Amino acid sequence: MKTERFLSALPVAPAGRRRMSRLLRSPLAVGGLAFATLLVAFARGTISAPVAGVGIYIALLLLLRGALRGRRREWDSLCRPFPRPRSRPGRRSGRLRLAAAIAFLAMTAGSAARAQQTIFNVPSADVLDKGKFYLESDVLWRPQEPNFALFTERGVYGFGANIEAGVNFGGFLTPGRSVPYATPNIKWQPWHNETLAFTTGAFGLFYLRGSKDGNPAVLWYGEASYKLPTNTRVTAGGYWASSGYAASDPQAGALVGFEQKINDHLNIIADWISGDNGIGYFTPGVSVPLGPWTIYLGYSLKNGDSKGNAILFELGFTF
Repeated sequence: MKTERFLSALPVAPAGRRRMSRLLRSPLAVGGLAFATLLVAFARGTISAPVAGVGIYIALLLLLRGALRGRRREWDSLCRPFPRPRSRPGRRSGRLRLAAAIAFLAMTAGSAARAQQTIFNVPSADVLDKGKFYLESDVLWRPQEPNFALFTERGVYGFGANIEAGVNFGGFLTPGRSVPYATPNIKWQPWHNETLAFTTGAFGLFYLRGSKDGNPAVLWYGEASYKLPTNTRVTAGGYWASSGYAASDPQAGALVGFEQKINDHLNIIADWISGDNGIGYFTPGVSVPLGPWTIYLGYSLKNGDSKGNAILFELGFTF
């Protein structure tokens, strides 16, 4: 009601007032206002880090809903667990292949190894301390035709004893048909010292609409990370993925990562997953730590197929 009284006082035509009213009530506007308010409140110290983290995470979800609201078909595919997509018989197999390709691309730059702390896609030697939470929102944008944006939300919790576990929710696409999935995962570091660390973990893949999008699959990895005196850390290891995770048949390959600290607020980072499959990418870029926040910006280069290249933006918050 206060919004209506405010709008009625403006020197705007009734049609314009109705459009402004709809805009102010939209999830995009509410999410953006909530995000900015929480960020300012946290910077001024008026709210605690856990409250800010949860609130900002919810605000990012509202921004996602607002971004997809203009494309009702995509948003409906997220809200209804088992919708029945309409397609002409002659195009059904093509759409299924497109859905599978989108899911693979989502896992690659968003979660091939990503609900945990990672470089971009390759798991890093960092493990959350006991009781710590990490929340992250990712946007993968492919500028080439057909261009699209892909959204992933994730959370992870530190259990202690060098173990962390979490879950991704991804496959949210615009424009196009979303393929929502969940990727629970666990990461364990059995041994480490100041320079050397050994890390292993596993991912499960489950499509939220069931077998119409794909069957459950799993990925396992193991790696070693070594820190040089020049504030440089290199990572190398391997992975094995079951049928349906990265391709229609089982896949295996190498994991390589590079991290170079420039100063407290800038790192040059890059990683590579081998294989001509859904998770085979080389991604160089930067990470920008800002207190509990970390901003990631990179460019993912698809192994053997430049049409699969995409810009990757990530925003993480630890509390």
